[in-house]
Amino acid sequence: MSSLNIRQNAVASLDENSDTLHRASLAGRKKARQRTLSLTVASGAIAAIAIAVGLPSMGIAVYLAATLPFAFFS
Repeated sequence: MSSLNIRQNAVASLDENSDTLHRASLAGRKKARQRTLSLTVASGAIAAIAIAVGLPSMGIAVYLAATLPFAFFS
């Protein structure tokens, strides 16, 4: 039983190429999250302006058109 002492959260040693690919993947994910966040905030601002101006259906349409794809494909 003493030979079953396995570290469950141990990180496997990575060579330089796989480490670079891993970092590039993480950077790409971060960039995608920033892009989706900025698009969602911008669409929310445009929708709020449209509603404030007196175009509620236009504001809701802009907001839904910009945020629903993220809800379905994220």
